[in-house]
Amino acid sequence: MIARFTRRSLTAWLVGTFVLVTIPLGFGTRADDSGAGAFINTLGSRAVEILKTKGTSTFEQREAQFKELLVEGFHIKTISRFVIGKYWKQATDVQKKAYDDIFLAFITRVYASRFDAYNGETFELVETIKDAGGDEWVRTRIKRPDGGQAIAVDYRVRPFEGQIKVIDVVVEGISMLNTHRVEFASVVNKRGFDGLIEELHARLDQPVGKAASQTGG
Repeated sequence: MIARFTRRSLTAWLVGTFVLVTIPLGFGTRADDSGAGAFINTLGSRAVEILKTKGTSTFEQREAQFKELLVEGFHIKTISRFVIGKYWKQATDVQKKAYDDIFLAFITRVYASRFDAYNGETFELVETIKDAGGDEWVRTRIKRPDGGQAIAVDYRVRPFEGQIKVIDVVVEGISMLNTHRVEFASVVNKRGFDGLIEELHARLDQPVGKAASQTGG
């Protein structure tokens, strides 16, 4: 089941969420803050604005705003297709629609329910580089308020029709996409494609926070 994620993959999700809510607090100057770097900074700024409404808004309202942020900043189609891998071609049209419908809701719940975990972490942009395939990597560090070792977080971004979108977040070498891909495949192999859909729905039916606390990748 998706609930049986490793501690390492859970850490990746937790820190990945911290990245989104702490970006503007210590934005570094050692890297070019235009293009991909500025894009990531903007995402973080908007996430913080959502977080600031915690005292005057409901979780459902913040979750809806965060969903908009994910849709605008992340290329959900690329992420969801990579995560499901070869099983996408094997799925029926009905299963594909069910998967598309639930995936965005699931990933939104996991991130949004971690908003309350913010504990003063700050962010620093290290550098932006382009790989051989044309994607850009925005390399960052998350600094802990207690002075502990900083955590490396890289954003992989790609242009789609002239707009930059995030397609992966890599925390200390752990890829969000690859982690989900392995874990989703495990569920499909054991319970079939419909079993994966049922499992994702089950997470959404849990009390707020359970989906994230039981989900790692």
